[in-house]
Amino acid sequence: QSAMGGVQQQQSASNPPGLNEIVTADAISGLLANEDVRQRLMEQLPEEQRTPEFLEENLRSPQVQQTLRSLTAALLPDDNGSMDGYHSVLANFQLDAADGQKALSSGQSPIQAFLDCVLASVQKEKAEDGKEESMEAKDDDAEMKDD
Repeated sequence: QSAMGGVQQQQSASNPPGLNEIVTADAISGLLANEDVRQRLMEQLPEEQRTPEFLEENLRSPQVQQTLRSLTAALLPDDNGSMDGYHSVLANFQLDAADGQKALSSGQSPIQAFLDCVLASVQKEKAEDGKEESMEAKDDDAEMKDD
């Protein structure tokens, strides 16, 4: 029984779920339930399409699912085992490859490594935004003292 478990575990590592399997209808619903996330996503749409309904329709479209399948294919090693596609995707998204290295080193899929890179990028962005807000507050305090 443990031998079968090892085979299943090895198989799931060599055939990881695609991004289209991770970004499910439930996952999209969860994202859209967060007002801040919904607003940030709508800001990316053309002005005339910035409605919650249009955003949801776009995220659930066959085109988005196909794009996720294509991105998954680009992240996985090619037939020769080359990770060039993975590195190209990281470069295109301006992600730091070091953020996904732990996943790759531990035998996890490039998809997990990519998701780790995205998460790290978001966390860095939030930290930078927090620093900017802190600096602005200090500037405001300094201006108030000058008055």
